[in-house]
Amino acid sequence: MNRNPDGTAIGNSRQLILQTASRLMMDKGVKDTSLADIAREAGISKGTIHYHYPSKSDLIYDITMEHFALVTGNVMKWIENIRGQTSFAEILKVVLCSFLEAETRTKLHLYLLQEAVLNNEHLRLRFQESYKEWRALIKDELDRQFELLRFNQIEAEALSFIIVAVIDGLIIQRIVGGDAIPMDDIVKYLAR
Repeated sequence: MNRNPDGTAIGNSRQLILQTASRLMMDKGVKDTSLADIAREAGISKGTIHYHYPSKSDLIYDITMEHFALVTGNVMKWIENIRGQTSFAEILKVVLCSFLEAETRTKLHLYLLQEAVLNNEHLRLRFQESYKEWRALIKDELDRQFELLRFNQIEAEALSFIIVAVIDGLIIQRIVGGDAIPMDDIVKYLAR
C-alpha cells in the first residue's frame, strides 16, 4: 500500500482531507479556511495535504467535483427509481427539496458558487458543466413526459434553465431564512 510522507495510507488521508476541508469550509467559508486549519483539524501534516493538493485551488476543485457528483448521483438515482410511477410535479418537488433539505450541502454549494464567481476560473467552468448536466437531466425528464406535459423542445429547454436558477435562488433564500418556502405552490406553477 502506498503511503503519505507522514506514513498514513494515501487513500485514507485524501478522503480525510476532503471531509475535513468540506466541513471547515461549510462552517467558516472557503476564503477563511486555510490549509493549516485543515491539517490541524485532520491531525495530519501540511506536507500530507501538499502531497495530495499542491494548492488550495486544487483542493477546492476536488471538493466541488465531489459535491456535484453526490448531488447529481442522488437526483439521477431517485428519478430512475420513480420514473413512470409519479408525475413530473412530484419529481420536481423531490429534486428541489433534496437540494434544500441538506442544509450543510446548501451552505457548501453557496460558498463554492461564491468562490467560482469571485476568484476561481476552474470552479466557474465546473459550475457551467454541472449546470449543463442538470439542465440536460431536467430536459430529458420533460421530453419523457412530453405527451402529458405538452412542452415543445424550446419550452422544455427554457424550463430547464429556469429550474436550475430556481434551485440556486431557493438555496440562497433557505440560508438567509425568513418566510417559509411555498414548495408546493412553486412546483405546481413550474409543472403546469
